[in-house]
Amino acid sequence: MFNLMKFITENSDGTINLTAPVMIPEARDCDFKNGETPLTEQQIREFAKSYERYQFIDHEHGLTKSGVKIGTPIDSFLLTEDTTMTTLHGDKTYPKGSWFVTSQITDPTAIDNARNGGYTGYSASVFTQSRADEYLKALKSKPDTELPCSCKDVSSSGNSLIKDVPDPVVLSVSLVKSPCLHDSEFCEVNGDIMENQEDVKSLKSKVLSAMGMTEEAEVEALKSEVADLHTLLEETKTEFSNALKSMQEEFTKTLTEALTPVTEEPVAEKSEEAPEEEVEEPATEEEVAEEVEEETVEEEVVAEKGESKAEPIHDNLEAQKSKPVNIYEIMGRNADGTRKH
Repeated sequence: MFNLMKFITENSDGTINLTAPVMIPEARDCDFKNGETPLTEQQIREFAKSYERYQFIDHEHGLTKSGVKIGTPIDSFLLTEDTTMTTLHGDKTYPKGSWFVTSQITDPTAIDNARNGGYTGYSASVFTQSRADEYLKALKSKPDTELPCSCKDVSSSGNSLIKDVPDPVVLSVSLVKSPCLHDSEFCEVNGDIMENQEDVKSLKSKVLSAMGMTEEAEVEALKSEVADLHTLLEETKTEFSNALKSMQEEFTKTLTEALTPVTEEPVAEKSEEAPEEEVEEPATEEEVAEEVEEETVEEEVVAEKGESKAEPIHDNLEAQKSKPVNIYEIMGRNADGTRKH
C-alpha cells in the first residue's frame, strides 16, 4: 500500500491540505470509451477560470445531492511548462497547461477518510452555467434551502459527458477514491515548481488566502460587518431624528416670537394743555399811521412842558429827515408788522 501521508500537509488547526491535478490536456479519462473527447489546453484554461466563481470542494460529487462542503480551494494554477512531480505511484510528468488545485480540508470525517487512504485524487463536477448558478445561490442561502435537481448535468462516470454539456463550467472539485482521470492523483509540489506556474486564482481568492481566511469565514465576516452597519445606521437615524425635532421646535419658537405683535402701553394724558400762543396779525397801514401820529403828538407835548431830551427836537427832526424813514422801526415793530417783544 502506498504511503498517502507524505502527500498530506498537516495544519496547526487540525485541517489538512491536498494537491492534485484536476484536468490534463489531451488525457483520456474513464469515459473515453463512451465517446468523451480529451480536453485541450484552452478548454482547461476556461474551466479553471470558471471555477473561480464557485470554489466548492466536496466528497464523491455529493455537493449536488446533500449540499455538504468539506473544504475550500486555497490555490489554483496552470503549469507553464511540462513538469515532473512525485505522485502516489511514482514520478509523473504533467504537460504544460495542466490544471492543479490545492484544497484545505476542514470536515473532520473527510480528514479522517483522507488519512486512511479513502481518497487518491480529484474529479471535476461540470454543469451548465445556468444550473451551476442555481446551485451557487441555493448553497449560499440558508442550510435548509432545497437544492435544484442535478439530473444528468454532472460529468462523472455514468452521467452526461463533458462534451455534451452546453456552456459548461466547473461547479466543484471532488475528493474521490478512484478519479475518472486516472493520472489525477495526489502529488508533492515544492516551492521551486510553484514559483514558475501561472496562478489562476482571482484577486479575491489571493487576498483571502493571504489573510488565512476561507470563503465561509469571509461570508461570516461580511455578515458581521453588515450587522454592525445596520446598528450604526439605526443609531444615526435616531440621532438625526432627535436633532431634527429639536431644530423644528427652536424654529417654531423663534418664528412665533417674531410674528407676535408688540402691545403698546397707553400714553398718559397731559394734566394741563399748554395754552396756544396767540398769533399776532400784522398791523394795517392805517393803524401804523395812527400810531406814528400819536407818538408825534406825545413828543410835542413833552417839548411844551420843557422836559429835556438827549437831542433837541429840531435836531431830531432834521436827523429823521436825513435818514430813510422805516415806519415799522419807528413803531417798534418787526418787518412783518408784528410787535417786538
